[in-house]
Amino acid sequence: MSNSAVMCGRCYDIVDIVYPSNCQHRPETLVNASIGQHHCPDCGAMVMAGISHPDICKLCIDRKNPEFDIETG
Repeated sequence: MSNSAVMCGRCYDIVDIVYPSNCQHRPETLVNASIGQHHCPDCGAMVMAGISHPDICKLCIDRKNPEFDIETG
Protein backbone atom coordinates (compact mmCIF):
# COMPACT_ATOMS: atom_id res chain seq x y z
CA MET A 1 0.00 0.00 0.00
CA SER A 2 1.29 3.44 -0.86
CA ASN A 3 1.78 6.38 1.47
CA SER A 4 -1.25 8.02 -0.14
CA ALA A 5 -3.71 5.37 1.06
CA VAL A 6 -7.26 6.64 1.52
CA MET A 7 -10.49 5.36 3.03
CA CYS A 8 -13.38 4.17 0.91
CA GLY A 9 -16.51 6.19 1.68
CA ARG A 10 -18.72 3.10 1.54
CA CYS A 11 -16.94 0.10 3.12
CA TYR A 12 -14.40 2.21 5.08
CA ASP A 13 -11.47 -0.02 4.02
CA ILE A 14 -8.09 1.65 3.54
CA VAL A 15 -7.22 1.40 -0.15
CA ASP A 16 -4.70 2.89 -2.58
CA ILE A 17 -7.26 4.47 -4.91
CA VAL A 18 -10.86 5.63 -4.65
CA TYR A 19 -13.12 6.61 -7.52
CA PRO A 20 -16.16 8.84 -7.97
CA SER A 21 -19.25 6.84 -7.03
CA ASN A 22 -21.23 7.93 -10.11
CA CYS A 23 -24.41 7.55 -8.05
CA GLN A 24 -27.43 9.56 -9.17
CA HIS A 25 -28.11 10.63 -5.56
CA ARG A 26 -26.66 14.08 -4.81
CA PRO A 27 -26.61 14.69 -1.03
CA GLU A 28 -24.99 18.11 -1.55
CA THR A 29 -28.36 19.38 -2.84
CA LEU A 30 -29.90 18.69 0.60
CA VAL A 31 -27.92 21.41 2.37
CA ASN A 32 -30.87 22.66 4.47
CA ALA A 33 -32.63 19.30 4.90
CA SER A 34 -33.14 18.07 8.42
CA ILE A 35 -32.37 14.44 7.55
CA GLY A 36 -28.67 14.53 8.52
CA GLN A 37 -26.96 11.25 7.72
CA HIS A 38 -28.65 8.62 5.56
CA HIS A 39 -27.90 5.79 3.13
CA CYS A 40 -27.35 6.65 -0.52
CA PRO A 41 -30.22 4.93 -2.36
CA ASP A 42 -27.86 3.97 -5.20
CA CYS A 43 -24.86 2.38 -3.44
CA GLY A 44 -25.73 2.22 0.25
CA ALA A 45 -22.93 4.50 1.45
CA MET A 46 -23.69 6.63 4.49
CA VAL A 47 -23.90 10.23 3.30
CA MET A 48 -24.51 13.56 5.02
CA ALA A 49 -27.10 16.00 3.74
CA GLY A 50 -25.30 19.00 2.26
CA ILE A 51 -21.95 17.25 1.67
CA SER A 52 -20.81 15.69 -1.61
CA HIS A 53 -21.06 11.92 -2.00
CA PRO A 54 -17.81 10.22 -0.89
CA ASP A 55 -15.51 8.50 -3.36
CA ILE A 56 -15.53 4.72 -3.12
CA CYS A 57 -13.16 1.83 -3.86
CA LYS A 58 -13.25 -0.39 -6.95
CA LEU A 59 -14.76 -3.29 -5.01
CA CYS A 60 -17.71 -1.16 -3.88
CA ILE A 61 -18.21 0.19 -7.41
CA ASP A 62 -18.28 -3.38 -8.77
CA ARG A 63 -20.71 -4.53 -6.06
CA LYS A 64 -23.18 -1.65 -6.30
CA ASN A 65 -26.58 -3.29 -6.13
CA PRO A 66 -29.52 -3.30 -3.70
CA GLU A 67 -28.65 -6.70 -2.19
CA PHE A 68 -24.93 -6.14 -1.43
CA ASP A 69 -25.36 -5.64 2.31
CA ILE A 70 -28.43 -7.81 2.91
CA GLU A 71 -27.74 -10.91 5.01
CA THR A 72 -29.36 -14.11 3.79
CA GLY A 73 -30.27 -17.33 5.45
